[in-house]
Amino acid sequence: MNMERKDTAIERHKPQVFLNSISFNDGTKISLKPNSIVVFTGANNCGKSQVLKDIELWLNGENQSPTVVIKDLDVDFIGSIDEETILHEHFFLNSQGYYQILETRNAFSAIDLQHWWNQRQLANGLYTLFIKRLTTELRLTASNALDRSSRPERNAIYKLFYNESLEQEISDYFYQAFKSDLIVNRREMQTVPLHIGQAPDKTSFTVAQEDDYYDKISRLPKLQDQGDGMRSFASILLDTFTSQQTITLIDEPEAFLHPPQARILGKMLAKNNSSERQLLISTHSEDFLQGLIDADSENVLVIRINRMDNINQMSVLNNNQIKELWKSPILRYSNILTGLFHEKVVVCESDYDCLFYQAIMNSMYEYQSEFSDDILFTHCGGKARIKDIVKALKAINVPVVAICDFDILNNSGVFRPLIEAFGLRWSEIMSAGMQSLYNEINAQNSSGSDYWALIKKTGKAGLLGTSPAEYEKVEKLCQSIGLFVVPVGEIECFDKTVNKEKKDWVYCVLEKYNLATEPKLDEARKFMQKVVSF
Repeated sequence: MNMERKDTAIERHKPQVFLNSISFNDGTKISLKPNSIVVFTGANNCGKSQVLKDIELWLNGENQSPTVVIKDLDVDFIGSIDEETILHEHFFLNSQGYYQILETRNAFSAIDLQHWWNQRQLANGLYTLFIKRLTTELRLTASNALDRSSRPERNAIYKLFYNESLEQEISDYFYQAFKSDLIVNRREMQTVPLHIGQAPDKTSFTVAQEDDYYDKISRLPKLQDQGDGMRSFASILLDTFTSQQTITLIDEPEAFLHPPQARILGKMLAKNNSSERQLLISTHSEDFLQGLIDADSENVLVIRINRMDNINQMSVLNNNQIKELWKSPILRYSNILTGLFHEKVVVCESDYDCLFYQAIMNSMYEYQSEFSDDILFTHCGGKARIKDIVKALKAINVPVVAICDFDILNNSGVFRPLIEAFGLRWSEIMSAGMQSLYNEINAQNSSGSDYWALIKKTGKAGLLGTSPAEYEKVEKLCQSIGLFVVPVGEIECFDKTVNKEKKDWVYCVLEKYNLATEPKLDEARKFMQKVVSF
């Protein structure tokens, strides 16, 4: 259910605040619609949360300190502040005859309010009428029982109290996530709590049995006594369906949630966002992001933030780009989105390659009592698909490298598209020495030997004649763009004393050796050092 505004003269003039555009300190500028959903992603400490803080600081009109990531906001003020549109709805007259915002102690004269609005100023708490930041702390308390003695008009539970169909819609989403209904208790005297559990079938109770109905509800557990995940999820649900603010900032909505719940939350937010509300979200969850994308919303904009030498660099992925990426089942059902939250991605041919190389990398750092780099190892089920992952990650400005077995050189139908996915022209690799290398290898094959089969098991050590010198040129150029060819041929050749197929070889090596010190794995460690240093 979208909280659509009624088409009346009063409603059309209702004051609203929207972001027309955001300019960042790196020069990037994005345009927004009244229903835009902007998602900020990136590795830890890249500036995701800071963006939201900057936006709130800018909009609150106080200008107490400079922003860090945001350079400028173009803000659109619509409508006017007057008796008919906002004063009576969001303010009450105090004993001195001043208007006071329901949520704050700030009080103003009607003239002052109109002056600030006309000057496009949201200082002194006025911004709270239009902007809400759903912090982690707020999400843990926003769904607590409503105190009947307070002024409840703008409270979400108050709105559910008088709208059973809205209550049911919110409960349906809550049930998807937690297999439990969410029920308003309308009979408690001092508060209006929310309960969880299996809701009694109201249709089975007569009017005379209403007390029995609410007695059953009262025996169910209260939401406010449950875990952080339930309370946070419920608070976001309530805000989504009842909020009057036109700009909502949410920092890590997936906090406290399991992956399936995070995905449901993302999908729910995208499907039910009001046509007159902008959502700006920072997230570190692939599942939450996938839920947003699965909703097929036209309004989702993904921004990856890279922090380079105290500069926050923005990479924008618009809706059309998202849809293009999502066409490929390989990309849709892989963990490629996880790459948005890491500093670098290493793409391998198989999951066993990933397992081995990550283990080698971790052992190197652990041996030196250091933390390993923030690197994601992922695979795509064969070297022919690596190009797709590389293209996708480069499109969203995620640093990416690829590791391929030596035999990729034998298949220009796979090698060439991969080279080009990294942004290198095929003619450059050929002129660098690849053509000469092909000529030399083909000459060896013409003698009747299967030269390619040999060097697949030996790598560059098996090259003859002038081939080693030509290959050094090719290798250097490939590594300069992020493509690393296994120097010994394939991972099993890092230790030929373990004579097993790849799967069993990897398990045996990982169980048998100290990966950080085993002399037989010196070459593997040198190779990985080059990969992680790229």
